[in-house]
Order: sequence, then structure tokens, then C-alpha cells
Amino acid sequence: MASQLVWLIFLLPFLSFAVISLVVRPFLNGSARLSGYIAIAAIGGSLALSLLVLQEVIRAPGHELLIPRVTWVVIGTTELDLGLLVDSLTAVMLVVVSGVSLLVQIYSQGYMHGDAGYSRYFAFMSLFTGSMLGLVMADNLLQLFVFWEGVGLCSYLLIGFWFHRPSAANAAKKAFIVTRAGDFGLLVAILALYASSQAGTLNIKELHLLAETGALGGTFLTWAAIGIFAGAAGKSAQFPLHTWLPDAMEGPTPVSSLIHAATMVAAGVFLVARMFPLFEHSSQALATVAVIGAFTAIFAATMGLVAPDIKRVIAYSTISQLGYMMLGLGMGSVAAGIFHLFNHAFFKCLLFLGAGSVNHATGTFDMRQMGGLRRRMPWTFFTFVIASLSLAGIWPLSGFWSKDEILAVAFQGNFILFLLALATVFMTAFYSFRVIFLTFAGSYRGGASAGAGHGSQGDGHGAPSLHESPAVMVVPMVALSVMAIISGWFNLGGEFSGFLGEKAHPLGFFGALANPLALLSLGVAVAGIVAAYGVYGARWVSAEGLGRAFAPLYNVFIHKYWLDELYETVFVRWFLYTFIFGLMELFDTYIVDGLVNGAASLALGGGRALRRLQTGQLQAYGMAIFLGVLALGLIMVLIR
Repeated sequence: MASQLVWLIFLLPFLSFAVISLVVRPFLNGSARLSGYIAIAAIGGSLALSLLVLQEVIRAPGHELLIPRVTWVVIGTTELDLGLLVDSLTAVMLVVVSGVSLLVQIYSQGYMHGDAGYSRYFAFMSLFTGSMLGLVMADNLLQLFVFWEGVGLCSYLLIGFWFHRPSAANAAKKAFIVTRAGDFGLLVAILALYASSQAGTLNIKELHLLAETGALGGTFLTWAAIGIFAGAAGKSAQFPLHTWLPDAMEGPTPVSSLIHAATMVAAGVFLVARMFPLFEHSSQALATVAVIGAFTAIFAATMGLVAPDIKRVIAYSTISQLGYMMLGLGMGSVAAGIFHLFNHAFFKCLLFLGAGSVNHATGTFDMRQMGGLRRRMPWTFFTFVIASLSLAGIWPLSGFWSKDEILAVAFQGNFILFLLALATVFMTAFYSFRVIFLTFAGSYRGGASAGAGHGSQGDGHGAPSLHESPAVMVVPMVALSVMAIISGWFNLGGEFSGFLGEKAHPLGFFGALANPLALLSLGVAVAGIVAAYGVYGARWVSAEGLGRAFAPLYNVFIHKYWLDELYETVFVRWFLYTFIFGLMELFDTYIVDGLVNGAASLALGGGRALRRLQTGQLQAYGMAIFLGVLALGLIMVLIR
């Protein structure tokens, strides 16, 4: 495969963005659907090239392709190059990002049909995909950071896509600002690595080599790795920078799907995996990643237990599963973390598309206004159940295999973190099937579509004529459901782990069930499903009664631990507005304005004093001249 074609993987979506923005929107806005076709064609081309790259990387020595670097700019003796790092990790991420994005674009044609911002939507989605593809291919931290910020910009534009809604505009600002906090740590780490490295390099492979040879000091390496993890924690919504992700649901549902499955939040996990040699040589940094990951997993799951909004439940699930991935990385296994990212991309994308399909029919995301959709929307129900089973970790679906990989490395590394992860298994299964029973079981409880949906009309029995989504939305969901079943099988013989450079541990399709640890996690997941059925299906126990019995915990969970209020009060109002902005106001008032106003006052005062000398009276001027001549004469006499 020609090396020039590899560059097209991320350049094609950028070209799509340019064509839609500069040609279709200004000149062909009456043919808005053309925007969707252009985006699909470009990202489909990226997927085809990504599959070719994957094939080449599998056959290449060391599972890496050598791509010639391109000189970007030369400033004196400093030369900035653009380069691509195409190894096994890159190849996996390219297929995930381009594959999931393509299905989301196809689905979006049905979901966004008739929206006034149709062309703008596909332009932003193309830019989003291109930025993420460029990020995973970058061979140096400067280039990676440019695309990293591009991903952040696109998330802001797409979360606030319906900017006329204050909630969407606020959610976009929140996402942008919170992730910037983490990006500050990443930027500091990048600058520190450049300043401390012997040759002043930001090349990723060279930094790996410096870490492995001990050229980067122990304490410095720890802080640099933690700075990198700060950036990853912001993008991947790890505690305490997780608060932006649930609010990001204000954007269109396909955007949420892409953010949660293959772009924004996957970037943080990828960054830790890409820079893993730095973490590997710092036990403190690895421990930080593992502890934050395990805590985030169970922390986010608790909020998913009670959230009434279907998209927010799935959002909390994403935060929790990202915690799982970080736990796997922190336990020293890149393969475990990336394998779960790989599987998670398919079933999480499917869950969001299923939520969008439900909203397309009912006009609401509130599960309290749903119910009874199983018969009205059989394809959505079927695919949503498959995704939920995979998320819960039920054999033999994909989530089972990657979840157990992480549990296994946690069990070997830290028993307390393993227990946290195991408790999260129960919660994940419970909230996943809580969504299914509230949304698809029972009878329809009336929603926004009753007179306000997507054109739905009543059926004469007090309920809208709910119907399945169009084929353009259903087909991508079916394709994702197939992947949610089989993607975990790619590591049955340890092939996936071996491809990423780790020791292969063959599992076997049925052999995994002989593993006591796998049986334990499977039993815990089944217990969570049964518990959800008992509360929301068979109603052996009243959900309201449980809420009253555990009122203190319920209040904590439903109010999201009051962290939004804490951040708003302590950090925004007190620290930023009162302290930081207050000090800046004082500095601006008394220093900046003081210097400027003082200079002006001095000039005005001097002018007023000098003005008194200009009286306009000739006799006064004559007297001044006489006194001047007299003074000069006196001086001359004294000098002689």
C-alpha cells in the first residue's frame, strides 16, 4: 500500500468538511442531503483505507508501517515535521473510529432529516472524525495535541449544535471548560518532556526510548505521566473531571453516540495506551491510573442506578466503562484496556442509537414516560437487548470477554480494586436492564409524542401510533448488534493481545466458562439482571419503596453527589469570580487603570500649570521678556 494513501485516512474527512462548508452550504443549501452523502463517502473511504492498513500492519515486521515524514515548517535551526505512527494500536483505533463513525453518519440521515442545520451537522461530524483519526495517527506530541484540541473544539460545536437552547449552549461551554482543565496538565507535561529530553524531542517513539533507558528521571517521569493522565482524565471523563459528560447529552443523539463510542472519550484511553512506556516505568503513575479508574467505574455506576433519562443512564455507563479501561491500563495491561475499548465502541454506539430510535418514536428521553415499546419497535428492542447483554458482560457476547480480561488483571494486581470492579459488574447489569424494563416492558405510559412527537398520531386509545424507525436508522443498529456479539471472539486464541504486543492467553469459546473468575463475574451479572427484573419487571419489590428505604443514598445518587453544585459554588463563584477575577479586577483598576489614568492626570495637570503662563496680556509678556533679558545679563556678568 502506497504511503501517500495512508495520509488520506484522516485527510478525506477534512476534505468532506471543506466541501460541505465552502460549497454545499453557501451554494447548494437547497440540496442539503448532499452533505450527508459527501460525509458518508469520505468516511467510507477512510474505513476502506483503515482496513487495508490493518491488513498491512498484521503482515509487517514488528506490526508497524514506516511512513516517510513531511517537513511542515523550518524556523532557524528548528524544523517541525509531520509524521504518522502506524502500528498495531493505531490500526485498531483507525478501524474503530472510521467504522463506528460511518454507521453513525448513515443513521444520522434518518435522525437529522428535516433539521435546519443538516449541512452544518455533517460538516462538523466530518471534522470531528478527521480530528480523531489524525490524533491516533500522530507520531509526535505536538501534532497529537493539535488534533487533540481539534477534537475538543468539535465536541463543543456538536454538543451545542442546537445553540438556541440555553441548556445545549451551557452544556457545550461546560464540556469545553472542564476538559481544558485536564488539557492544561497535558500541555505542561508536553512542554516539560520537550525541555528535559536530551535532544529536545516530542517524537513519541523517542520519548518511549528515553523512558525505557532511564534518561528521564524517576520523579520527573512520574509527574510527566500524571500530567498526561490529567489530559486523558478530562477527555475520558474520569473523576473528578467527569461532570461534563452527562450534560453533553444536550447534543443530537448520534453525536452522543460518536462521542461515547469512538472519538472524544476514547481519546483519553488511547493517550494513556500510546504513552504507556512512560507510565510503565513509574509505579506511582500506574497506581494513580488504576485507582482513579476503579473508583470512577463504581462511582459513575451508582448514578446510573437512579437517573430517569435514558441517555444519561447510558452516559454514566460510559464513564463507568472508561473507568474499567483505565483500571486495565493501570494494572499494566494495554491489551486489556484497548480490547475493552474496542468492544465497548460497538455496544455503546448501539445503545445510544437505540435511545435515539426510541426518542424518534416517542419524542422524549424520560423513561418514566415510556414503556410497552417492545411490540411497537421490535428491531430497536432486539438490538438494544443485545447491546445491554454485552454491556452487562453476559457470555458469549463481546463485553464478557473484555470485562473478564480486566477483572483478571485486577485480581492478580490489587484485590481491593478487583472488588470495586466486581461490584460495578452487578450495578452495570442492574441499570442496563432497568432501562430495558422501563422502556420496553409493561404498557406505554404516555410521552412527549402524544401530540408533540415526530408526526405521530393517536391510535384512538389514548396512545400515539408508535412505530419502528426507518431502515436508514435500523440497518446501522443491526450491523452494530452483530459486532456486539462477535467482536469479543477476536481474542479467543489470544490474537488481539498478541497483536498489541502482550503475551497471549488463549481462552477458548467454552473454555472460559471453566474459569472460576469468569463464572463468578457472570453470576454477579446475572444477579444484577434478576434484581432489575424483580424491581422493574415482576415488581417483587417496589422501586419507590426501595427509594424510601435507602433515601439518603438515593438523594446522594440522584443529586450526583452535589459535585456540580460544589464546582459551581467553590470553584466558579468563590475561587474564580471572587478570588481570581476579584484580584484581576483590583489589578486592572488600581495598577493598569491607575498607570493609564495617572499618566493622563499628570499630563492634564502639567497642561493646566503651563496654561497659566499664557494670559494673552502684552504687558505681562513684555515683563517676562524684560526679566529674561535681565536674568541673562546677570548670568553673563557673573560668568565673567
